[in-house]
Amino acid sequence: MIWLTRGEETMRMNHERLAVGLVLAAAVTLLATACDREERALGTTRPADGTRGEAPVAVGSAVDSIVAARCDREGRCNNVGANRAYASKDDCAVRIRAEWRDELNFAECPGGIDSKELNECLQEIRNDDCNNPFDTLGRIVACRSSDLCRATR
Repeated sequence: MIWLTRGEETMRMNHERLAVGLVLAAAVTLLATACDREERALGTTRPADGTRGEAPVAVGSAVDSIVAARCDREGRCNNVGANRAYASKDDCAVRIRAEWRDELNFAECPGGIDSKELNECLQEIRNDDCNNPFDTLGRIVACRSSDLCRATR
């Protein structure tokens, strides 16, 4: 058994309290961020001026924009053509559209698509570096249907 002096015991307790405080602060920050993100995804928050913001984008138009941006990226990254991931630009469009069919549709997004979130998604696609998996991860996060779909409430 190790015996600590009163000063050492006090210092150990202070370190433990500091560690617990930091963990709690991080947890509260993470929870607050997650709740804010969820509220925005559900459309339960409004801009400070009380307006609804920009008009929603039609689901079909949003999908067309995402497909065009993704196929432009695939072409830029030399993934379109013979012996590539996509045989042609049309093949790219058909396959990317199929990927989004279940994600973005009227049943999943009856309130349409949030134009600000769509613009963020499209910007991430345009900025997606061909050889950087972290950029691809950023695009996936920015283009989640839970963010893109506008709530009907």
